Amino acid sequence: MPPRISPLRDAIEHVVSKTDKTSKLEVKYINAVKGRGVFAKSSICKGDFLVEYRGDMINEAESQRRRNIYHPSCTVFMFDFKWKGKLWCIDASREDGSFGRLVNDDHRHPNCKMKKIDVDGKPHLCLFALNDIKEGEEIVYDYGGDDYPWRTQTTSATSHAVVGDSDLPQPSQAQTSDSPGPDYSPEQV
Repeated sequence: MPPRISPLRDAIEHVVSKTDKTSKLEVKYINAVKGRGVFAKSSICKGDFLVEYRGDMINEAESQRRRNIYHPSCTVFMFDFKWKGKLWCIDASREDGSFGRLVNDDHRHPNCKMKKIDVDGKPHLCLFALNDIKEGEEIVYDYGGDDYPWRTQTTSATSHAVVGDSDLPQPSQAQTSDSPGPDYSPEQV
């Protein structure tokens, strides 16, 4: 068995190649309310890199411009974060086949955490496992905040509301806090 690659090195390789871990992850349709999600195809170890939240990296002014012209179902895929004292946004509203935009929210029992990593002087938002993840388990993280409607929404067999997966937001102001470890910089590789 080859030696385990460091999670940071793994993340950087996937960031640079703009690829997802299709050997370890897959997208599945869940239901009409939740839409699609990302699932483990095999076991994943605590600390492992999972997926990058990819899209257009734009500044605050461009983010506001796009929010003003996009349909609300698209703005939910805009992920705001701070980097070197400025507000930036990853706009993942365009369906591009990447997995990161499809990872769902679970504020009670997240199994991964968003971290900023520096690759060639640019920030990239990557998910890392908070604990061991079993084969078949959905990959989820805490979007942060408390104003997401699905957190209080209950579903039943008699519900007539249908929400497509594009209506389920990714975080607008998600947390990329440093626990359980710091953001990664190139010096840490």
